[in-house]
Amino acid sequence: MKQNSDNLNPSQDYYQKSNLDLDAWFKTSLIDYEKLVNNHQFLKIIDSFGSETIKLLDIGCGTGVFPALLDKKIDSELKVSSDLLDVSEYCLNQCSSVFNQLKHFQAKGTFASSTETIETAIPKTSYYDLIWAIHSFYTVDINKIQDILQHIRTLLKPSGIFLMYQASSDSCYNQLYDFYLENYEQPNNSKRFITAEDIQKALDIIEVQYDVINFEYNHEIDCKNQDLLEVYLKKCILNSSVDVLSLFNEKIVEYLKPETNRFSFKQKTKLIIFKKS
Repeated sequence: MKQNSDNLNPSQDYYQKSNLDLDAWFKTSLIDYEKLVNNHQFLKIIDSFGSETIKLLDIGCGTGVFPALLDKKIDSELKVSSDLLDVSEYCLNQCSSVFNQLKHFQAKGTFASSTETIETAIPKTSYYDLIWAIHSFYTVDINKIQDILQHIRTLLKPSGIFLMYQASSDSCYNQLYDFYLENYEQPNNSKRFITAEDIQKALDIIEVQYDVINFEYNHEIDCKNQDLLEVYLKKCILNSSVDVLSLFNEKIVEYLKPETNRFSFKQKTKLIIFKKS
């Protein structure tokens, strides 16, 4: 494993085994990935690789839930030789284990690195057929977005494709995180989450053409299930030490649907697609 990380990223502190209750989290949020792997336009991109062996870079790989779902959707003999980059070594280990149990994916290199240091971590040129970042740019330094995107272009082969799946500015993720930053009494140095619109703006500035697919769906939680609500809110703010039920006590009323007795958190996400050439 190659390592090149820093301690300034809240994701690095949060994504540890002791903080994560993934079974509970995905009871609510698995729909994010299900919507993507069931999207015809997205699957058409994956199908375009045919039965080749391709090289993938998974930026902010997390624990491997997305490729595990996608693996079941691939009908061809496609083989995906995968490099994994994540700021959390726990996630790298978990994701590698998942990849190596899949039919179409195999983990190759692992890079313990923040996304901001990707150029140092992976100093390659025209190497990858496919690079994706699935819900993984939220805590990236906004001042480095353009440079990161430029390096991603460098990493792609001439025919390569980049896919980014990122929540929009008016999604529940961003609403909840902004509320946390504004109302949590403990001092913190956290900045707002990066939005899909931030990525689009950066691509416009560096004059990269891209396509966008919009997604809209809801995260649903029974109002009586306070344990699940607590897990959900802690994950949304990447902080397991906060008394989220107290902090969000008044805020979450906005998301309550009395007719169903459920909290309904509207999620708006964009799949941003660009090609090297």
